[in-house]
Amino acid sequence: MRLRLFTASLALMIAGACAEAADRALTVTCAEAGALELTVPDTWTVEESRHDVRMPPTLTVSAPDGKAQWVVTAVWKAADRKPPSTLDEIRTRVTRTAQTVGAADAPLQPVPASAPAGYFFDAGGAITPEPFSMLRQGMLKVGELTVSFTAMGAAGRSADQDALVERLARASHRR
Repeated sequence: MRLRLFTASLALMIAGACAEAADRALTVTCAEAGALELTVPDTWTVEESRHDVRMPPTLTVSAPDGKAQWVVTAVWKAADRKPPSTLDEIRTRVTRTAQTVGAADAPLQPVPASAPAGYFFDAGGAITPEPFSMLRQGMLKVGELTVSFTAMGAAGRSADQDALVERLARASHRR
């Protein structure tokens, strides 16, 4: 019995170590505002787009099977940009976004972190493009950055949406 428990414990520890090894660190340069640092699954593709190096970058992170996708944009305060920076401003912006996409009845949920850092809502159905049937959209503070995010997934892929929120809650802002 003890040998089975030991073997099971060892297998869980190895699996946990392998799961950690399956991530890669990503550093996204935010011009004069430093960088956003987060982890993404190692096998997922990452595309960064922006119109100008001084503008906020947008990341599109896609699962290899095409059934989950994350879109993340970090914004910082600049002369021509004043992103929401307080929790109340973020809540207002996320509420407005939910109304705009047709999910006004979706309850706002706080981003789980040591202290509330932002909000998101879940929706689905007609507002997501194929092959996605679920949407999670929100915004949170990471240091001095305001990060908006959208996680889309096919049926049965809600764990990917949870993973994005957890990763962003652990992300950091480096100056």
